[in-house]
Amino acid sequence: KDLNETTEQDLCPLKNRVDSSLPAPPAQEETLVPGPLPTPFKINGLEDHATPGSAPNGGTKIPGNWQIKIRPTAAIATGSARHKPPAQGLTCPGGCSCDQVLPGSGLKMNCNNRNVSSLADLKPKLPNVQELFLRDNKIHSIRKSHFVDYKNLILLDLGNNNIATVENNTFKNLLDLRWLYMDSNYLDTLSREKFAGLQNLEYLN
Repeated sequence: KDLNETTEQDLCPLKNRVDSSLPAPPAQEETLVPGPLPTPFKINGLEDHATPGSAPNGGTKIPGNWQIKIRPTAAIATGSARHKPPAQGLTCPGGCSCDQVLPGSGLKMNCNNRNVSSLADLKPKLPNVQELFLRDNKIHSIRKSHFVDYKNLILLDLGNNNIATVENNTFKNLLDLRWLYMDSNYLDTLSREKFAGLQNLEYLN
């Protein structure tokens, strides 16, 4: 047959016909890999499963009534690990208990309800006390000299005493103090001078 008389249909007979023996091209959503299913875990003794479905993008669809449940995180430290005895050789003031706030950190000195009438009575003076609890005692006044050996305090609890006198600049050297409790005392007036130096104070009660 003359090439000039040959039609396109004669040269490419399959162009306009579908060959049923060839597989159909995959749809767009079928080419995507579904995402992983949420991992089941036990809540109150029961295993919880997420139900998969078909998402428009081919990923995993989470039913509307399915809520994400978060495992509780482990405690930072147990009660027995939080408080360690003070370093060997340190003697806690009579009637008080002394522990480490955290391993390798300062001390927590608990003198609550120990019939203390003056901070000067707390002997021996321990280095690096960070938390000092003196609630429910008989302290009637506090002075700057009482805190010369407690420059590392971050918490001081003087609540429920008989404090009626606070010397000016009493807390001036307590630059790291963040929590100060002086509730249930006999303070009639307060002045700025009494709390001078508390540049990092976050809470005053």
